[in-house]
Amino acid sequence: MTLQLFLAEHGYLDNIPHTGNSLDYLKQNAPNYKGEANYIEKQAVSSEYIITANGTASLEFAREVMKKLEGFPIETVEGWYNFFKDGFYQE
Repeated sequence: MTLQLFLAEHGYLDNIPHTGNSLDYLKQNAPNYKGEANYIEKQAVSSEYIITANGTASLEFAREVMKKLEGFPIETVEGWYNFFKDGFYQE
């Protein structure tokens, strides 16, 4: 069981904004999940204490963690994210 399925199965995602690989995946693999109304179809979602992301969102997850830690100005975090997301050359 993944951490996200554990959180879904045990009610941690029921009342907070969150995302995942898909809503159907959460519902099928976490039978006690009741957070459908708070599911957001996005790469990564940050709530007050929990950050969720889908399996293809490692950069987006890292960006949300960096923003939450407040170790760098938001402009620096966004610049870092854009550099790694888009590469050195922009079209």
